[in-house]
Amino acid sequence: MRRLTMGLFVSLLGAGLGSAQTAADSWDNLRTLRVGEKIQVVDQRLRSFTGTFVGVTEETISYQVGQDSVTVQREDVLRVTSRERTRRRRNALIGLGIGAAAGAAGSAIALEKATNGPVYYDGEAAAWIAAGAFWGGAIGAGVGAAFPSHPTIYRAERRKD
Repeated sequence: MRRLTMGLFVSLLGAGLGSAQTAADSWDNLRTLRVGEKIQVVDQRLRSFTGTFVGVTEETISYQVGQDSVTVQREDVLRVTSRERTRRRRNALIGLGIGAAAGAAGSAIALEKATNGPVYYDGEAAAWIAAGAFWGGAIGAGVGAAFPSHPTIYRAERRKD
């Protein structure tokens, strides 16, 4: 049983981490931004600027900070992140899966320790494992939702100046 629960946990963890990877190296991704959307631009000197998206061309990105309009050349941009879009739902689902697996595994291990021997997985043991999965999933989903990540729309290689 211990191998089964650990296998399930590792599978869920790997699936969650694998889906977190996205390709953000294309300048064309910036065309998905809406005018007026809050963005963060990090330049090649690692300075961060937050403003409102105005537009993008093949060579520049424009955004507004207060009353000032800022245009940055493509070669000076390291990363562009959307500040309005969040991945809260995705993070909650990953937390739900990992928490449920950890809760079920923890309950199964606790049952084995409590009985000092083999556990007969009858209805009562299944109820304890299900309860552990439920509460672990609830806690994991809450933790995942508490940390909203902002998706990176564009990322370039860092220049060696």
